[in-house]
Order: sequence, then C-alpha cells, then structure tokens
Amino acid sequence: MKIRDSGMPDEAYWESLFDVPLILSRLGIERFHDVAELGCGYGTFSVPIARAISGTLYTYDVDPDMIARTKERATGLRIVCEQRDVMDSGFGVKVDAVLLFNILHCEQPIKLLRYAASAGREVCVIHWRHADTPRGPSFDIRPYPEQIIEWGREAGLEPSSDVIDLPPWHYGIRLALRPAFPSLTRTRRGS
Repeated sequence: MKIRDSGMPDEAYWESLFDVPLILSRLGIERFHDVAELGCGYGTFSVPIARAISGTLYTYDVDPDMIARTKERATGLRIVCEQRDVMDSGFGVKVDAVLLFNILHCEQPIKLLRYAASAGREVCVIHWRHADTPRGPSFDIRPYPEQIIEWGREAGLEPSSDVIDLPPWHYGIRLALRPAFPSLTRTRRGS
C-alpha cells in the first residue's frame, strides 16, 4: 500500500521534523514488549523504539530502499524488517502495540485500523496537525484527532488517552482494544 500524498524527503530533513524522544516518551513506548510499526521509512522511529522496548520491533514498508536503510541502521538491535503490504496480508504478528505514524491519511483508514487492532492490544497513532506544517498531506485528506477516534471506534478500538500534544508539528492518540462484553448467563432459581 503506497500512501497517497506521502513522498519521502531526504533523510536529514525528514528527521529534523520530529522530536523522537518526546514522542516516544509521551506515547509510553517503553512499557511495551513487542511492537509492530507500519512504514519504517529511514528508521527514524524504528531504531529508538527498538532501544526502548524490551522485546522485538517488527517493522514493515512497501519500499525496499526504506527496508534496506532501516536494516543498515538497526545493526545489533532486535528489529525484524520486512517488505510487506499490510493492506493485502495484515501484519502477520501478535504484539503489544502497533504504531501508525503519519499514515492514516491513507484511502482505507478503518481497514488499516482493523488490521492494527487484530495485531496488537493497543494502537498508537501520530499525525500532522491541521496547521501550517513544513510537510504532511494536503488538508483535505489530513485527519483531525476526532476523525481518528471515530475510525478507531469503527475498528473496535477506544481512546485510552486524551489527544497528546507532540510539538512542534504533531498530535498523538493511544487507542486500545474495546473490552469484550462478558457473556450473559442465566441461572435458574430454585433448582
């Protein structure tokens, strides 16, 4: 799945757009064991995530050059990099959390969130604010936080945090699997 309106700039410029330690801290990444990340890009988040978690990071991208770059940077870390279109085959793992960073402007966000919900107990999302930002998709496809929360609900997820401020250009949301309803059992009295 190539995401619309999402070409990658050069690596140095891309990495200047994020306060990665702040983002990972505010999302609470270190509390997870195994994590899946969609869209590893240059490994901007992949490498710090792999260092922060206690288990394995499974990261996916459709671009073989991005996979190669992330593998190059991830030497010695517990990262599994795979070229995969998750919209065709899902994530293929069960993890504590799935990370969807700057990707929910895709054409089928609810389907993507369903795949994420089937792979992890929690889904952490970041996206570009609806403001002047140096990058990001056009405003007509850039989701508001409220849209992401609604899409999450349609995918069986509920917000487990308020909208998280991720300056200078992003916001974040943690979504968790909706608890299953306990089965109702009737008991007969007097038997």
